[in-house]
Amino acid sequence: MKNKLDKRILIAGKLSELTIPAQLNYLPVVVNLSKQIAEWFGFPEEKHREVELIVEESFVSVVENSFELDELGVVKFKISYLPGKLIFTFEDKGLPVDVEKLELEERSALGILLIKHLADEFKFVNLGKEGKRLEVVKNLPDEEIQHLVSDFAPVEPEPAPKDEELKFGMLKSQDALELARLAYRAYGYTYASVAYLPEKLKEILEYGYLEAVTVRNSKDEFIANLGLFYEKPGARVADSGMAIVDPRYRGHNLFKRMKMQAIEHGKSIGLYGLYSESVTIHPYTQKGNITLGAKETGLLIAFTGERVTFKKINDEGLSQRQAVMLYYLKINEEPKRTVYIPAVYEDIMTRIYSDLKLNRTVHTTKSFKNIVEMSGETALELSFKPDLNSAVITIEKYGEDIVPILRLRIKELCMKKIDTIYLELPLSEPATMYLVSQFRELGFFFGGLIPEFRDGDILKMQYLNNIYIDTSKIMIASENGRSILDFIVADRESLA
Repeated sequence: MKNKLDKRILIAGKLSELTIPAQLNYLPVVVNLSKQIAEWFGFPEEKHREVELIVEESFVSVVENSFELDELGVVKFKISYLPGKLIFTFEDKGLPVDVEKLELEERSALGILLIKHLADEFKFVNLGKEGKRLEVVKNLPDEEIQHLVSDFAPVEPEPAPKDEELKFGMLKSQDALELARLAYRAYGYTYASVAYLPEKLKEILEYGYLEAVTVRNSKDEFIANLGLFYEKPGARVADSGMAIVDPRYRGHNLFKRMKMQAIEHGKSIGLYGLYSESVTIHPYTQKGNITLGAKETGLLIAFTGERVTFKKINDEGLSQRQAVMLYYLKINEEPKRTVYIPAVYEDIMTRIYSDLKLNRTVHTTKSFKNIVEMSGETALELSFKPDLNSAVITIEKYGEDIVPILRLRIKELCMKKIDTIYLELPLSEPATMYLVSQFRELGFFFGGLIPEFRDGDILKMQYLNNIYIDTSKIMIASENGRSILDFIVADRESLA
């Protein structure tokens, strides 16, 4: 063979896969593909005909016995490798069949007999609602195949020089495609963001829902991005996210440098502060936030899905849903506000407010003795985030029906197998102070405090839908962050 087989393909075992209509005019496609791959593995000429007959009879049997005459069926044809053998697999969701009965029918008996005679292994598997699978195996020639295989030596990108001159700026519409390509270089297609959608990026840029700090290298390549997302155009707090760095530039302190640019930009346009969610698979962005003066305000222990990969950090993905630490960085004076803290969270929330040094009058059940009345119907917003498999319930107005409404929503979301559910409560409402104990009875526990998020502060609670989280795998960069994690773990355990 002129070009050797890539060793990575053999390790994965998947050589090819076709999904084709269950019609006999596709037979040459299936047969020719099989013969070509058999040739790659050094089958002698006389064995090519055996492979051809095995595949031909198998495909014909599936087409003729699995579908009604007027039915347009589909067959999934796969060729796989295991040491010493090739496996030809035919899967379909057509009529259930019995191989023993097929062997007794004149139309199919000869084909089944021929397959069994020529194949080294023959297996029929009933997959229930997923249909059925026919597997036939042909052993490889006895000689070694190492001369057919090319070893793979991963090409590591050469780290960029530390003293390279970099250019910082703000994201423009024409940068959208380059940002999508940067996200791919850093995360493949596992990043939970609009980063892969250039047209969507242009739209939210144009309408004021997004700004971003960007970095280009000396070759004018787009190498880093830090997004500033707004709840609505004109919002005074930005959600600092979509922090993406080209793998060649990791270790160049770019996150901190971009955040400094974002701070200066925020000061110039009158933002109150920056909110951010830092991953806990590594400590770098957490440390960057802390050195800039940001304070921990909470922790969401099952925020991102297991499929997220960081190229050159965890190429195999995560072993569980990933936690994020919440931070807030004050950059301009905010308005004076009154907030109402539930008794069960009085200690931790008072401490967080003290760290943030916000212009707040804080009430607890000890200092607020007024009677809180709720009337009418609850007003809430429910949003679903498919890329995170999570949902957010935002309370806009408390009504008499708040608890049964929440109970119903939780049941619906759990039945849809949503992994995490978040509840956002307005701290400007005295009712929040009294209702949290009932929300905890529904399964919600402490998540964090987010200042100035929707024209005021919110308390974010979290609910896990039968999700196990090993909190020992959560990497925390500070003692303060560790104390917040310990509190959240204890709060969740107290619900049991």
